[in-house]
Amino acid sequence: MHTLPLFAENDPATLHPLMAAYPLATLVTTSAAGASDVHLLPLELHTPDGAVACLRGHVVRSHSLRQQVGEGDSLIALFQGPNAYISPRWYVNSQRSARLAPSWNYVAVQVRGRLRWVEDDPAWVLTHLAALTAAQEAGRAAPWSLDMAAPDYVESAARHLVGFEIEITALEGKRFLSQQRTEADRRSLVEHLERELSGMARDVARLIVP
Repeated sequence: MHTLPLFAENDPATLHPLMAAYPLATLVTTSAAGASDVHLLPLELHTPDGAVACLRGHVVRSHSLRQQVGEGDSLIALFQGPNAYISPRWYVNSQRSARLAPSWNYVAVQVRGRLRWVEDDPAWVLTHLAALTAAQEAGRAAPWSLDMAAPDYVESAARHLVGFEIEITALEGKRFLSQQRTEADRRSLVEHLERELSGMARDVARLIVP
């Protein structure tokens, strides 16, 4: 991920919450034969006390990830947070010179890691699914939990799934939020983004620091 120093963010304390809030990751893998593939999968950020964080996920046994990626293989997981188009009309400065171009504001986290398969362990899968669900249901007035589903249905599903963990070997974040612009420009961007119909645009507005 190409990142200039001004936009780099590598503090896990900042990146971990973003990964947890936007868990649908893009996994980029390369098989032993050299073929590349891309998968969209929700990943659980697992941060046990006193241990290095890892990512946990699951797929059905017939999934191409299971068929093509072996134990210990390297991969990339990309988490993308809110993003929004930036109109040149919103800039306060440089209007007279017309030296302006559209832009895009966004935040993203790139994880490099090694994959480990969790074979024939329905209890691990159930714990992982419960944690993944609880994270998304948190804050709801009436949160749904895994124990509300029929036990035989959940246990059957767990037996058809295979889990995996990704040992994080490198963590790199990018916050492209108009830091190169003036304070007046950033305040103007926040004002205009908050008027947009897109909820993501308003989310971006909350991330921009005037």
